[in-house]
Amino acid sequence: MRHLWRPARFRALLERFAGRTPTAPERLALIDAARAQGAAALVTGAGPEIGLRGADEVITRIEALVEDAEAPPIPAAECDAIEALLALSDTAPRALARLEGLAAALPALAPAVARMAARQDALAVRGVDVAALPFEGSFGRTTLEYYDGFVFGFSGPGDSPALASGGRYDALTRHLGGGREIPAVGAVIRPALVVALREGGR
Repeated sequence: MRHLWRPARFRALLERFAGRTPTAPERLALIDAARAQGAAALVTGAGPEIGLRGADEVITRIEALVEDAEAPPIPAAECDAIEALLALSDTAPRALARLEGLAAALPALAPAVARMAARQDALAVRGVDVAALPFEGSFGRTTLEYYDGFVFGFSGPGDSPALASGGRYDALTRHLGGGREIPAVGAVIRPALVVALREGGR
C-alpha cells in the first residue's frame, strides 16, 4: 500500500505480483535457501549484524518474501481494473459510472464507490454543478501521501498551480491518538495564488 504513492515502484510491484515479470535470480536463491534452512537459521549463519536492522526484522522480511512467492499471482482482470482505476480521468458523474463497473472486478472498491456517490449527491443538493467537476483517479498521488481517504484540489484557469488542496487523514489521528481517532479533514490554501487570480479579474 505504501508504494501506491510511488507510481513507478507501484507499477513494478503490480507487474511482479501479477507474474508478468520474472523474479530476480538473487531473490529466488534467497527464497530457496530460506525454504531449505528456515529464515532464522539463514540469518544466524550469515555472520554478525551490520546496519540498523536487527536479526528479527531481517527474519520477518525473509519470511514475508517466502510467503509472497507462494501466493498465487494477482488475476489479470484485477490488474487491469487497478490500472483502469489509476488512469481514470473524467467528469465526476461519468467517473462514478466507470467506477461502479470496476467494482465488479474489485469488490473491495464498492464501499468507496458508494461514498463517492453519496458525496456527489450531497454536493448537488448544495447547488454544486457536479457535472462540471473533474475526477482524476491518480490525483495527488505523488504529493498528498499522508492522506488516507478522499483528496481534492481547487485550480484556477489554464495551467495555474492548485489554489488549494487537501483531503481526509483519519489514520493520522488514530496513529497520534494511540488508537483513538476522530474524523479529520485538512487543506492548504495558497494565498498568493488566490490574490493573483483576484487581481487578474479571473
